[in-house]
Amino acid sequence: MFKKIAILSFILAALVAASILTPNLQLQVGQIPPATELSVKARDLKLACPGSLYKAGGASGTTLGNFAHVGEANFASQFNSTSGATLQSNDGIFTVSAPSENLEQGSWLLNASQYQNASGATLKGLAATNCQLPSNDLWLLGGDTTTGREALLILRNPSEVDATVSLEIFTEAGSVEAPGLSGIAVVAGKSTVIPLSGVVPKTKSFMTHVSAKGGAIAAWIQQRTVRGLSAGGVDYVSPSPSFAKNQVIPGIFIRGSKLANKLASTNADYKDLTPVIRVFVPGKEQATVTIQVAGSNAKTFGTVIRETVKPGTVLDMEISGLKDGDYVAVVSADVEIQSAVRLTRLTASSAPDFTWIPAAEKFTGKRKITAPNIGISKICVYNDKTGAIEVGVVAPGSTYTFMGSADPLFANLIVDVDGTVASLSVLDQKNAGGKVSVNVR
Repeated sequence: MFKKIAILSFILAALVAASILTPNLQLQVGQIPPATELSVKARDLKLACPGSLYKAGGASGTTLGNFAHVGEANFASQFNSTSGATLQSNDGIFTVSAPSENLEQGSWLLNASQYQNASGATLKGLAATNCQLPSNDLWLLGGDTTTGREALLILRNPSEVDATVSLEIFTEAGSVEAPGLSGIAVVAGKSTVIPLSGVVPKTKSFMTHVSAKGGAIAAWIQQRTVRGLSAGGVDYVSPSPSFAKNQVIPGIFIRGSKLANKLASTNADYKDLTPVIRVFVPGKEQATVTIQVAGSNAKTFGTVIRETVKPGTVLDMEISGLKDGDYVAVVSADVEIQSAVRLTRLTASSAPDFTWIPAAEKFTGKRKITAPNIGISKICVYNDKTGAIEVGVVAPGSTYTFMGSADPLFANLIVDVDGTVASLSVLDQKNAGGKVSVNVR
């Protein structure tokens, strides 16, 4: 009996050892068909703008919870038709239809932005922004909901599918817990406006993360300032590029610094005329952030700022002591961050205005951007390899072309209209296509 048990145990051990020593043993019935490579056509390029500025209270300003468009938005765009592609534009939505799957998308095919010079009693200033490629994940660094400051989150759904949006908002104190941050419905083909003062009241600095399920959306924050009964500027906060340890913000064109300092010293409500750089640190690790503000020539001396920023928080740092001139901020940190600059504009003959400038995208390839058909537009380019700063004027309504550089570049377009200011990013927006391998079993 013991002999039979020993033999049986030996056989079982041999089977187990065989299974362990032969890990690639496979059972196959018939032949596995080879993978088929399919060519997937990129979706048609669609860029969406927010439309004309919104006024709280509707057109009359007295209807609670109602937001109505006021004035008229103008558009600056260039479309280069190739391979039979056609462009349709309707209500700030630009759509390129392309029969060819080989059509190369990006700013050489279509670049578009909108601008509006508002002159109302409570809504006054130059507001401009890039038309966006809809996305399901957007980060907006900028905004203020303290007294006299209004931040409206604009969610536009240009798709044919309803979207459900969730928000994450981070302040100097960390992540915000508040009702109404999830389950926000944005109907297909429509826009939804959310006053952020209901979520983060009386908050000077914050970062807004927008996540969408269903249809992809475009998002902006419309920010305005009112001091007493006087309008003090309006602009859009546009989405930031990817998080990075090194970021560059070109186009910090300081004007009216002496007048701004004089107003700020006599009235605390004008202290936000000082340029500010805002930094957001995601995750769970704090960041040591160094900001080098460099002038474009020997007559403009910059400054250096160094701060420690807690994880999951936002910090505003004043860029004080700069004389009038053209500057670039080079931001570096030991963890990936986001950064943006609030730039103000003030002259003796005009009310204060401002713009939020997000960090610029790094690029080496070809890109195009079209200037608004009003005012003075200047392109500011920073060469990441040499540290060189170039500033050039772009004629109204004309397109500035980057032919491609061996060195990485960062660039922004700054627009000035009679003492008001706005900024536009140099983007290369496109949908992905390509080859996909498919196994059918």
